[in-house]
Amino acid sequence: MANAPAWAAELRQTATANLDRLPVLTGEEEDWRFTPPSDLGLAGVAPADGTAVAVDLAATAGPRAATLAFTDGTPSVPHGADLPAGVIVAELGQALIDHEDLVRSRLYSLIGFDDRPGALNAATWEAGTFIYIPRGVTLALPTETLLSATGARGRVSARTLIIVEAGAKATIIDRYRSGNLADPVAVSTATEIIVAEGGELEHLSLIEWGAGVRHHARITASAGKDARVRSVVVTLGGDVVRVEATHIAAGSGSDSRALGLFFADDHQHFEHRVVARHEAPQSYSNLLYKGALKDQSHTVFFGNLVVPPGAPGTDAYQTNRNLVLNEGARADTIPFLEIETAEVKCSHAGAVGRVDDEHLFYLRSRGIPEETAKRLIVIGFLQEVLAHVELEEVRRDLEHAVARKLA
Repeated sequence: MANAPAWAAELRQTATANLDRLPVLTGEEEDWRFTPPSDLGLAGVAPADGTAVAVDLAATAGPRAATLAFTDGTPSVPHGADLPAGVIVAELGQALIDHEDLVRSRLYSLIGFDDRPGALNAATWEAGTFIYIPRGVTLALPTETLLSATGARGRVSARTLIIVEAGAKATIIDRYRSGNLADPVAVSTATEIIVAEGGELEHLSLIEWGAGVRHHARITASAGKDARVRSVVVTLGGDVVRVEATHIAAGSGSDSRALGLFFADDHQHFEHRVVARHEAPQSYSNLLYKGALKDQSHTVFFGNLVVPPGAPGTDAYQTNRNLVLNEGARADTIPFLEIETAEVKCSHAGAVGRVDDEHLFYLRSRGIPEETAKRLIVIGFLQEVLAHVELEEVRRDLEHAVARKLA
């Protein structure tokens, strides 16, 4: 960030000042009672730099319009085929200079630095992704960004800004990956998504860290009039992961779908806090998160549908279901509603259950071994979310990843 323009440097200085001024998180705050901030590197001493462990940087399974790869937050040059006219896929630090007219008014507009996690990311990010899809353009192939960690750096921070203009359409993948690290790493990511009138975006966040990684992720998406946003968050790896996903219905007729799939094992701790905020009338949202857990793992889901005054005609749904595979694993589910407008349709549901003995007996009675039967039940349970992943090779990889965890 040494070459950042003056306006960007000033914003970073403000974020740094806020970081020094804001009170330290203690874990006693209501929003933090399930996941200690110190476990995510948001309080206390940051993890020290350590010994590097190689990470698998294998090529993606399918063709991509463009790719970016950041290791330990180091900026990277994008690679890919020729993009349609006007489409931009760039490293965010360089975009501050090359595309100031597009970036300046939007960066930090959805995820600012008025709280400690936001200030930490704004003050420390070194690399990131900037994607711009101009008006009326359809990007036929997805883009993919890979953020990896080796353990050589104790803190890794990155940021993403996505802008989909009116009538444009794209699929964007953010992947997070590492090996099993010998030294702990604290990762902070912030993703701002702006979809204008009539635009369509599918955004996939694939969290595949190895042991030793603690990841605090924020994803905030704003959908304009008649825009369509589908966000899929898949959490499979990392010691401690907290994802805060916020969907804002900024325009009437918008359609926001927040989908999540998670599978925790060993002593993993995953928390997902998902909010749909309806700021315009006649908008739709659907939050659907499903997860499985085993061993001594712990998962937390907090969902909230917020309908402030002035948003009549809101149609919003929220569902979280958890499948616990053994004694010792624990799932907490907290569905919530804040409705201040009449003439709305809103519902919420949360459930925690175990593998149905009758289903297991049915499969075993037909000669299917118990472990295979459990794998089929879990895959079937998660299929409701997997079916929303349109990219076949990604859906297939996720099914294989779940099968590996079951094994």
